[in-house]
Amino acid sequence: MIRLIAFDLDGTLLDPAGEITPETVRAIARARENGVRVVIATGRSDREAADFARRAGCDGLAVCVGGAVLTDTATLEQLRRWDMPWESGRRALELCLGRGIELMLFAGDRIVLDPFSSQSLRRTFPFPVFHEAAVVAEDPIAYLEQNGLPLTKIHADQKPGGYPREELAALPGVELTASNGRDCEVIPAGVSKGRALALLAALYGVPLAECAAVGDNENDLSMLEAVGTPIAMGNATQAVKRAAKYVCASNGQEGAASAIRYILEQNGTI
Repeated sequence: MIRLIAFDLDGTLLDPAGEITPETVRAIARARENGVRVVIATGRSDREAADFARRAGCDGLAVCVGGAVLTDTATLEQLRRWDMPWESGRRALELCLGRGIELMLFAGDRIVLDPFSSQSLRRTFPFPVFHEAAVVAEDPIAYLEQNGLPLTKIHADQKPGGYPREELAALPGVELTASNGRDCEVIPAGVSKGRALALLAALYGVPLAECAAVGDNENDLSMLEAVGTPIAMGNATQAVKRAAKYVCASNGQEGAASAIRYILEQNGTI
C-alpha cells in the first residue's frame, strides 16, 4: 500500500510552462480522497513550495531548497534546516560572484540576489513569489555577514561549463548536485531530498517502504532510492529512469496525473 507520494516541481509536477495543470489538481484530489498524502520535494524556496502546494491541493509538509529545509507550508515554519559551513559558503560565493553566473542564494529563511542575478532572473525565472521574497544586495557576502545569515544553498545557472566546479567540489562540508542539465547547486554535505523526505514521512507516520517519489533529474535520485516505489518522468534523465520502478508520461503529457493513476492502481483503489 502506497500512503504518501512526493513530487519534484520543475520538470515533474509543473508542466513545461511552469504551471500546474487542472488534470494534475484533480489527480491530487483523488489521491488524497483515497488516503494518499501528496507532498512537494523541491529545490525551490519554502515560499514557492507553499504557493504551489496551495494551488495543487497538496498536504502541508514540504521538502524545500534541495532537501536542506523541511517546511510547514501552512505557516512557513522551517521545522528543520541544514546550513553549510560559513567559510566554505563564503569561498563558494567568492568563486561565483562577478563571473556572469546567475545565482540564487538561499540564506536561512531569506533569498538573496546580487544585482546581475536579480536582473537576469526576472527574464529567465518569472515567478512572482520568488522575486517578492528576494532581497537584492550589491555585496551579498557583506549583507550575509552584517545580518548574521547562514548559507543554506547556492544555485548557479545560465553559464554551462562556466562554473568553477573543481574548486567548489573541493570545499569542505559541501556537495554539488544539479536540478537540470545547465545548473550547479552547492549544498551542505549529507543534505538530500531523500534524507529530508525520510524525516517528513516519519512525521506523518508513514514508512519509506510505503512511500513513492516522482522526479526527473539528478537531485531527485536520493528520494527515488529512499522510497519503496520510485517513479521517473518520461522526460527524466536516463540515470533517473534506471532508478525507477515505473516511468510515467512526460511533464508535457500530464505525467504527474499518470503517476498518481499508477499509484492508485497499485493500491487497488481504481
